[in-house]
Amino acid sequence: MGLSVENLRKTYRAPLSRKPPMEAVRGVNFEIRSGEIYALLGPNGAGKTSIIKMLAGLVVPTSGRIILNGREMSGGGIAAYKQLSAILEGIRNVYWRLTPLENLHYFANLRGIPSRAIKDRALELLRDLDIEAKKKNQSQHLSRGMLQKLALATALITDPDILLLDEPTLGLDVASARRIKDVLLDLARKEGKCVLLTTHQMDLVEELADRAGIIQEGSLIREGTLADLRAVFHSQIYRFKVRGSFAPPREWKKENQALVREKRREYTEFELDCKDKNGVYRVLDALRARKKEILSMHRVTEDLEEVFLMTLSGNGAKEKRAKDASGK
Repeated sequence: MGLSVENLRKTYRAPLSRKPPMEAVRGVNFEIRSGEIYALLGPNGAGKTSIIKMLAGLVVPTSGRIILNGREMSGGGIAAYKQLSAILEGIRNVYWRLTPLENLHYFANLRGIPSRAIKDRALELLRDLDIEAKKKNQSQHLSRGMLQKLALATALITDPDILLLDEPTLGLDVASARRIKDVLLDLARKEGKCVLLTTHQMDLVEELADRAGIIQEGSLIREGTLADLRAVFHSQIYRFKVRGSFAPPREWKKENQALVREKRREYTEFELDCKDKNGVYRVLDALRARKKEILSMHRVTEDLEEVFLMTLSGNGAKEKRAKDASGK
């Protein structure tokens, strides 16, 4: 059970324009199982929001299949979409002149659920998301963080099987973002919900996602668990710390892209790409020959941001390392 996307495509055509059609989504395939959080990553304009809108039924796919819990969504009518809820990027996901409590009843009623059936559930959601104290205030007076938590509550009031979230914690304070993260983890781990989120925040993906897909120019170019993605770009970049002042030889800078990260009278810390395990031994031999005492050494493990950059551009990670080392 869960969500499956098969060869999903979307081409936008302007009826009265001479501009050529724009292919926003190009044959995307992925699957999200029940109890799993899947992150869809990519730069602006990559096609992430178009995918979310097609899944939510707001945009009609040009071709392809969307299957929820074994049932194809196209042609399934309104009933098929009752299993799904979505929050789009921004803060216009609720009605500002309604109170939080009224919003929850309103969105439940839209799905054909009577107010009496969600009375207790509504109060429970407001408590879980720390907005119960504002339940009778007009929503237009709530902070951005509270509005985003209220949007999540309106999506959950119908108890959907799958939740679509477009930048769910963007621009939120630390406390609000933390609360939303905790709720999402509980939804997946304890309630078996299927969660798809798009985000530019790599720390959010590191904390929440079981798997991730990277999309560029409408195509899914890489997918896997976070460990799988890191393994693809498994490097032999090592960070060394040696006693005293030390300047890496010119050939290291040229061949191994050595970068001095910190230089003090007491020690020098630098990184270089050893290429392979034999390269590590060659560096150790060279340091020994120069009578440099090694205080510490370890391999630098790519974080998800570096994996993302390396996927989109072969030299993205090198640029990031140089930027980090320069402190700019």
